[in-house]
Amino acid sequence: MRRGGPPTLPVDAAEVPAFSRVERGPRGLRLAPAEPPSGAVARDGAPPLRLRSGAPAAVRAAAVVAGGRLVLATGDGVAYSLALPQVQVVHDRRPPGLAEALGAPLANAGLLRADDGWRAVVLPSLGDVAAGIGPGPAAIRADGRRLAAAVEGAVEEWDLGSPEPVARHEGWVSALCYDGDGGLLAAAGARVGAPGLDAGAGPAIVSLAGAAAAPRAVSRHEDGSIGLWERGSHEPVATWPAPRGTGPPALTADGALVALGAPDGAEPTAWLVRAEDGAIVRAVAGARVLVPSPGGDGMVVAGDWGCAWLTPH
Repeated sequence: MRRGGPPTLPVDAAEVPAFSRVERGPRGLRLAPAEPPSGAVARDGAPPLRLRSGAPAAVRAAAVVAGGRLVLATGDGVAYSLALPQVQVVHDRRPPGLAEALGAPLANAGLLRADDGWRAVVLPSLGDVAAGIGPGPAAIRADGRRLAAAVEGAVEEWDLGSPEPVARHEGWVSALCYDGDGGLLAAAGARVGAPGLDAGAGPAIVSLAGAAAAPRAVSRHEDGSIGLWERGSHEPVATWPAPRGTGPPALTADGALVALGAPDGAEPTAWLVRAEDGAIVRAVAGARVLVPSPGGDGMVVAGDWGCAWLTPH
């Protein structure tokens, strides 16, 4: 029997600089000042942040969902739902071969990919809403009420609870996402657009993510470059190289910043960069995750040491 409530991670509530590193201090975990990385810029007008709370759950990737009330996180073979702002582990789940999770920024829902393919889950319980979705690619809309998945040379869209697909789009895709207008975007080769588009020339797209409240998407290409796409654009409106060691990108709700985590590697750094040019506005050495809330009221920072919540100071 567990006594005394869920385990917590002590944190130092001192002001957190824009460029910092994870340290253990006498008051708990802290984000100490660090030298700005190459390509860093001052972000005028951004409020200072502080660590508010934490949990000792090792995290490699995470998304803030339910409008900023929950976190869908993954560690080594485990998926977590954590409650904000206290950062308490509510439930965990260990499907065999867990490899990836996608969150619905505005709903208590997400997708998990494991050995048996994708499944839609509800948070905080992480119970199945829809299973057997297949190997994907797959995507979930920001409101959590529609999902899409690649199926036998096409893409099918489902409303949660509907017995049959609500739409089918012919054509091969390498990645899928919904943008902030609720429109489905697909990647084929080096291009992004409506499902069924022709593959473009250039480095192929390996991941795609949409903004929760803007008609924008961000892509990662096999050569490590990042592309920014606007609804209706046939070419990326911006491209720039991702920092070394980073994984799939994510956009802030307004599409202005790109969050780049480091799910693998012995010396991780997590970054926030400007979507328009890749200039670094915030970085945390020793973290694998640095992702803002869709409500703009804070951000999650996480790594092998645990998961913590940053709020305006």
